Amino acid sequence: MESTTSTLAAESPRHPAALPDTGPAHATADGIACTFTAVTPKTVHQARRAVTAHCRADLPAADHETEAASDLALIADELMANVQRHAPGPAVLVVTSEPGCWAVLVFDTSRQEPVPDTAEPGKKECGLGLHLVSRLSESWGSFPTASGKAVWARCPKPAPATAPQHLEQP
Repeated sequence: MESTTSTLAAESPRHPAALPDTGPAHATADGIACTFTAVTPKTVHQARRAVTAHCRADLPAADHETEAASDLALIADELMANVQRHAPGPAVLVVTSEPGCWAVLVFDTSRQEPVPDTAEPGKKECGLGLHLVSRLSESWGSFPTASGKAVWARCPKPAPATAPQHLEQP
């Protein structure tokens, strides 16, 4: 998938000025929000599970195991792992369902813009998460907030599976 990167808030799925006060985890009108006081390998895993559960709930039962839902969960995993590695303090994960796509946002307290590593894939063991985000999403970017920044990505929802047509025998 071709991706574009933007730092313009107007192109982001949501652009609050600060970390949202969401509490530990809750459903929103069009998605989920999870607050993490510290980001650890355990909370990165929890975030991935929350995204997977949201995507499954947002799809018909026949479509639960779609590649698109797995891609969004992996994107969330990579964004949360970046927070664990680079950003001090709390983080908030927000997943929204928009017409035709899902969006994931990760708010953190770092003001450093996310920059994909320029090393050739396969030449490094780490630092390639944003390349993965770029490859799996239809678009991604970041924007500053009052308390740090948010990094977001959008993935298209799969087209609903259609039931096979049964031909009636005369």
